[in-house]
Amino acid sequence: MISRRALIACATFAASLHAGVYADPVDGATDSPVATIATLQQGLIGAARARPNATVEERYRALEPLILATHDLPYIAEFALRRQWGALREDERQRFVAAFERLSVMTYAARFASVGPDTFREVTPVAESSPGRERVSTAVARTGAADVSLEYLLEQGPQGWRIINIVADGVSDLALKRAEYQRVFASGGIERLLAELDEQVRRLRD
Repeated sequence: MISRRALIACATFAASLHAGVYADPVDGATDSPVATIATLQQGLIGAARARPNATVEERYRALEPLILATHDLPYIAEFALRRQWGALREDERQRFVAAFERLSVMTYAARFASVGPDTFREVTPVAESSPGRERVSTAVARTGAADVSLEYLLEQGPQGWRIINIVADGVSDLALKRAEYQRVFASGGIERLLAELDEQVRRLRD
């Protein structure tokens, strides 16, 4: 069950979005796996309510601190390109992580513009995957269609519990990214992959 501290954190962050103040999530927002997902959901709802007619760029700026706080995007980026990671220069790694973070935040900004209190189902712990890693489940409601089941894998670190993979209706987002990035990298190296991520951001923005 989500802690009282985490509930207060979620409410405070959502209230800041309603007020148009896009601050970092407050302490306690990621103190458990369930709290992290609840914080993500409430932040998405709060951003949608605060400015329903916001542009995708405005939603991007609103959601960026939330997504960075609840997801371990540097870890996901490295894992998705693990086969080539060791051969990349440090500046190439930094550029790739930055591009991956931009795409991740823009994806949320583009696809979660109209969420509300009834969009997300209850967050339920599933099991401990390994020491320091746990899974929780929830779902996204759809009008006239079956819910989309979501299972989050989270890892505990210095910043609390953060998402490292999302499985939607049984399909691993990280596995899809690994396959796509390996294919693009094979066709033109890191510069081709960076260009592809930038193009995906552009399409989401438009």
